[in-house]
Amino acid sequence: MGENEDSNTKSGDKAPSMSLNDRLDAARAMAESSPSECLPLLDGLQKDVQAVGLFSKNETIDDISTKSIPFLAIDHLLAVVLGNLPVQPGAMARRKENLQRSFTLWTQFLERLELLEILSKEETNEFHRLLETQQQVESSGTSTTISSPVNREEKIARFKAKQQQRKEIERLQSLKDRRSRCDVAPEDEFDGHDLDSLERSMTLKELHLFKLEALESWSQSLRELPMIEQMIKMDEERQQRQKFSGKGNDAVDPNRRPPSSSNKGLKVTHVSKDAASGQLRFKREEIRSKVFQPGWSQPTMTLEELGEREYQEAVEREARQNAAEAERVKQPRRYEQLANDGLEDNADLVDASAKLDREWDDWKDENPKGSGNKHANRGDKNF
Repeated sequence: MGENEDSNTKSGDKAPSMSLNDRLDAARAMAESSPSECLPLLDGLQKDVQAVGLFSKNETIDDISTKSIPFLAIDHLLAVVLGNLPVQPGAMARRKENLQRSFTLWTQFLERLELLEILSKEETNEFHRLLETQQQVESSGTSTTISSPVNREEKIARFKAKQQQRKEIERLQSLKDRRSRCDVAPEDEFDGHDLDSLERSMTLKELHLFKLEALESWSQSLRELPMIEQMIKMDEERQQRQKFSGKGNDAVDPNRRPPSSSNKGLKVTHVSKDAASGQLRFKREEIRSKVFQPGWSQPTMTLEELGEREYQEAVEREARQNAAEAERVKQPRRYEQLANDGLEDNADLVDASAKLDREWDDWKDENPKGSGNKHANRGDKNF
C-alpha cells in the first residue's frame, strides 16, 4: 500500500501534501454535512486511485491489502454525495443528471464487489434486478410505476443487518482504542487480534455496511426518478406559458384578453315602470369587479414548489433523525445496557454508568420490593 501513503494530490484537492488515506478520511467526514465541498475532493481521489492502479480485475479480496480496502468504497461515497447535493428551484434537470451518475457509480461499486465474491446470492439477484429496473425507467420515463425490489420482510432483515454491522464496527473500534490505551505493539495479539487483523476486520465490516446502503439508496433513487421527470416537464410547460404571456419576450398570446382600462367596474342601468303613475324609472347600479372574484382561497404556490418544499423537509427530517440517533449512542446509561450495545469499553460512558448504577441501587434500597403494595394491610386478618 505504498502508493496511497506517498501519492500526492493530482486534482480536485486543496491540500497537495495530503495522502490518499488522509483525503479519504476528510471526504468521509464531510460527505453528509458539506456535499458540495466534498464532491471535488472525491472526484480527485477517484482519478488518483485509478491512476496508481490500486486494484486489478483478477485479484481476490485476500489479495488486497488492509489499507487498500477502504478505497473500494469511493464509488459508493461519491454516489451518496451526489444524492445529498442541495437542489435549487427549477434545477430538477441537474438533479436527474446527478442521480443518473449515481446509478453508474453504484453499478461500478457493486460489480467490483461481485467480482470479489463479497455479494451474497440474494444481494447479487437484487443488484441485477435494480439494473433491469433502471433500464426500464430510462426507456419509458414517467410512465413507469416502480415497485421496491425487496418486500417488507427483506427490508426488516436489511435494517437489522445494518444495525448489527454498526454494532460490530463500534465493538472493534473499542478494541482498537483499548490497544492504544494499553500501548500494545502492533504485532502482539490482544483480545484475539493483532493490529492488522483488527483493522482488516473493521474495514471489511464497513465495506459490508456500504454494500447494504448502496442497494437501499439505489432503490430509493430509482423511485424518485419518475417524479423528477414529471417536475422537469412542468418546468418546461411553465416556461412556455411565460414565453407566450409576454414576460421577458415580445410575443403575445393572441387569445389573451387585454386588461381593462378602468378599475371602476361595470355600470348597469335598470329600467322599470311605476305601476301607479305609469312613468319609467331608471336605476343605475355599479357592479364592482370584486363581484367576479372566486369565493374560495386561491393556491399560493405551484405543485413544483410544493414538491420541492416537501423534499427539503424530508431531507432535513432525515438529518435530524440521524443526529438524534448519533446523540442517543453518546447518552449515559446503565452498564448492563452498555454491554448489550457493545460499548462497555467506552471509558466516559462506563464512568457515567457507574453513577447511574449507584443511584439505581440507592433507589432499590429506599424502595424495597413490595413496599408499593397498599392493599396488603386491608381486610380482616382473621380470615
